[in-house]
Amino acid sequence: MQAIRHKELPMILSLLLAAAATQAPAAAPARLSPEAADARCVVVLGFINTQGKLTPERAEAVKNGTIYYLGKLRGRNPGVNLPATLDAAAKLATAQKVNVGPEAQRCGAELAQLGAATARPAGMPPTPRKP
Repeated sequence: MQAIRHKELPMILSLLLAAAATQAPAAAPARLSPEAADARCVVVLGFINTQGKLTPERAEAVKNGTIYYLGKLRGRNPGVNLPATLDAAAKLATAQKVNVGPEAQRCGAELAQLGAATARPAGMPPTPRKP
């Protein structure tokens, strides 16, 4: 599994926020379990991926955001049935007529927090690698 590079997090965040900006305001999303919330982020990223052409950089950001949330699902439950979990998340989102905007904001906020937590202070050299 490929790691999300720090420089890609702003791209993922901007992509999610752009998707959110194109959606009409809606009521606050229902409270989801951690697994359901992560699965919904994968569904939202998949939806964004189908909405018109993405630049190669944005396509890579969507892919890496998807990998991040899939990794969370697998890390929480190594035996998770990903196809069934994602199918259930997509069906629930459709049945609830979920607005992509708030969900994209929620997913993007988590990725932004990850970016801030992993940011290296300016001028700090990269971590040395063992020979």
